[in-house]
Amino acid sequence: GVDVQDDRFEVEVVGWGVGKESWGIRYQKIYGDMLKEQVWRDLDAFLTATFSKKDGTQLPILCTCIDSGGHHTDQVYRFTKERYERRIFAIKGKGGDGIPFVSPPSKVPIRDNKRITCWLYTIGVDAGRATIMANLKVQEPGPKYCHFNRHPDAGYDLNFFNGLLSEKLVLTHTRRGDRWAWEKLPGHNRNEALDCRDYANAGLKIINPDMDAIERRLQ
Repeated sequence: GVDVQDDRFEVEVVGWGVGKESWGIRYQKIYGDMLKEQVWRDLDAFLTATFSKKDGTQLPILCTCIDSGGHHTDQVYRFTKERYERRIFAIKGKGGDGIPFVSPPSKVPIRDNKRITCWLYTIGVDAGRATIMANLKVQEPGPKYCHFNRHPDAGYDLNFFNGLLSEKLVLTHTRRGDRWAWEKLPGHNRNEALDCRDYANAGLKIINPDMDAIERRLQ
C-alpha cells in the first residue's frame, strides 16, 4: 500500500496467510521531489525488491495499490498505467456508509492528455478502517491476526503505531440523523500508516488469492 504526499511516498509491505493472517514486513518512507523522475524511479526500485523469509524463501510484491486521490494524481496514473501488468494499480478512497471496500475498476483519463487512460479502483475507506481495527483486536496468531516485524530497520516504530491507531469511529448527531464517522484522535495528526494498511488490504481484495490452495502446495 502506497500513500502519496507532497515530498514523499509512505509504503507498507504486508504478507498474507490463510484466514487473512497478516505480517507487516516493512514500512518505508521514500523522500524526493515528486515533480522529478528520480523519486518515482526510487519507488519503482522498491516495488521490484524481494523480501526474505527465515528459511530463505524470496517473496516478491504481488500487488500494489497507490493512492491517487490527494497528491500528484496524473503522475500516479502514468506510473500505474505503465506497470499494470505488474499489478500496480491506482486507487482512490471514498468515505461514507454502504460503500463497498473495493468497487470494480473504471477507466479514467489523465488530465493533461485525455486520450490516455488508466484503470482506477475506488475503495471504501470506512469499511477498510473497520476491518483493520477489528483485526488488530485479535489476540492469538491465526486467522486475521496481525504480526509486525520487530527488526529496528523495518520501520515499525512508535510513529507508525501512532499513525495506525490515529482514528476511531465516532457517532455524530446531525439534522439529517445520527451517523458514524472516522475521526482523528487528539494528538494523532498523521494517519498515513492507517491509509497504507487500508491500501494493502485493498490489494489483497483485488487479487483475491486462494490462500488455502497455496498453503497446500507449499506443504
